[in-house]
Amino acid sequence: MMTHTARIEVQNLFCQGCLVCIKNKLQSIEEVNNISLYPKNSLVIFNYMRATKLSEVLNVLSEIGYPEKGERESKLQFSKSICSC
Repeated sequence: MMTHTARIEVQNLFCQGCLVCIKNKLQSIEEVNNISLYPKNSLVIFNYMRATKLSEVLNVLSEIGYPEKGERESKLQFSKSICSC
């Protein structure tokens, strides 16, 4: 099966502490690996093998307060990140 690379720009900024939290959440998803996060650019890059995994990552990012740029977010999402920085 072929590996794909996703480059997701998220709406909300995140710090180094949030980076660890986000990475831990994404590492718990099977078949998602080589996760790199770039706080200054609000960027998440990772490899995945199936389209369902890409969708799963996007859902997790949104649930933890980091929806993809361009996704409509609620006030609750904006105020709810997984870290308290």
